Amino acid sequence: MLENHNVIEEEQYKILFESNPQPMLVYDLETLGILTVNDAAVEKYGYSRDEFYDITIKDIRPSEDIKQLLDHVSNNNEKYQFSTGWRHRKKDGSIIDVEILSHEIIFNDRKARFVSVNDVTEKKHVEEALKDTEQRYRNTLDHMLEGFQLIGYDYRYLYINDAGAKQGRSTMGELMGHTMIEKYPGIENTKMFSNLRKTMEERIPCNQENEFTFPDGSKSWFYLQFEPVPDGVIILSSDITKEKAAEQELKMHREHLEDIVVSRTEELETVNKELEAFSYSVSHDLRAPLRHIAGFIELLQNDISGTLNEKHQRYFNNIITSVKRMGNLIDDLLSFSRMGRVEMHRSKVNLDNLVKESIKDLKEDLLNRKITWEIEPLPIIEGDSAMLKQVFLNLLSNAVKFTSKKEEAVIRIGVNEVDGKNIFYVKDNGAGFNMKYVDKLFGVFQRLHSNAEFEGTGIGLANVKRIIHRHEGNIWAEGKVDKGTSIFFTLNNKRKNG
Repeated sequence: MLENHNVIEEEQYKILFESNPQPMLVYDLETLGILTVNDAAVEKYGYSRDEFYDITIKDIRPSEDIKQLLDHVSNNNEKYQFSTGWRHRKKDGSIIDVEILSHEIIFNDRKARFVSVNDVTEKKHVEEALKDTEQRYRNTLDHMLEGFQLIGYDYRYLYINDAGAKQGRSTMGELMGHTMIEKYPGIENTKMFSNLRKTMEERIPCNQENEFTFPDGSKSWFYLQFEPVPDGVIILSSDITKEKAAEQELKMHREHLEDIVVSRTEELETVNKELEAFSYSVSHDLRAPLRHIAGFIELLQNDISGTLNEKHQRYFNNIITSVKRMGNLIDDLLSFSRMGRVEMHRSKVNLDNLVKESIKDLKEDLLNRKITWEIEPLPIIEGDSAMLKQVFLNLLSNAVKFTSKKEEAVIRIGVNEVDGKNIFYVKDNGAGFNMKYVDKLFGVFQRLHSNAEFEGTGIGLANVKRIIHRHEGNIWAEGKVDKGTSIFFTLNNKRKNG
């Protein structure tokens, strides 16, 4: 009965051996010859069963590993053993990495060893690849210019690169394994640690600029980024101490520059007021003696009119013309100086009406003239009505004057809207000017035409510019000789219907 039981048990082991997906073999401990293998071993190693029976376990090892194998077999007294780090050679010469589970048995009355083989070649390749990848990442982190710290949930340094350690005025060896609180006492009371705790507990990233005070009392500025990761929190840090110092220095210079600008502006305003007062005083005081000159010239001319020859009469006429021109010049200068001092009275201004009034005021200059007026509807704006009337009167007077030599004059008045702002214009087809001298156009006493060509004092456009600037606007001109002039200006007002 016992003999039958042993037969059944042996058959069961044989079935388990043959059907196991793991390669299995049995070798003789004395001769190292292979006594039996299963189908999985045949498939894995490429030998047939008969070929297996003709070789030893040395034949499935790389030649350089045989000495280690023999030492292992002769010194192995353990009945059961699990070992790793072995290599096997298949029939085609390829090498596989294996783990071995073995134990001693009696096989056909001979001392033998049963071996179960686990092919870990792919697993080892994956592990090596992961190890290489990990090493590459570590090398990358070690050579980063930014600081990199991995902080565990107990605020312990799990990893820190050289840049991060240097920023903390320490070394990797001094920090690793220690908590931040141990290395930097009091850090738990800082805003930086508060943000770190928030990221650690709430698992949300954040960043900040942080002024860090070291144990010796010195300080540095860092830009910190906190990112949650499975092991805790990553801290990326950049030293911005120099940038902060430059920023502070720039701020000081900016504040100093602003003080200088304010001071210079006040000085300039004082000088301008003094100049305006001076020009007003001079212009006002010149009017009386000029009137006296004109009056006495007229009396003298009347007294001796019968004795004057043609040449002397021409002299008198030139004196009278020059006195009148000087009078006009003084009046314009007075108007210019007064325009910078007079108080503005803002109200809603109908520009259409101002244009009509200005044309009406020019009626004497329009006699015997053929002029085509092209006038677009203009908006109602806010401004000083009297000043703006002076603008249009000057611009239209210039347009009429500089088209006087044209058989048919065309004067256009209108407005364009660009980016929500009104750009007004007065255009004519008159004498025009060379754009090379456009910068002189709005200067006091600057004229681009001789008095013989077109009379004038050279103050009208300077006055217009001052009025436009007082309305927070800009003025500019475009022209071409004998092709006309276009004057553009803004008044810092958005267009309104009406």
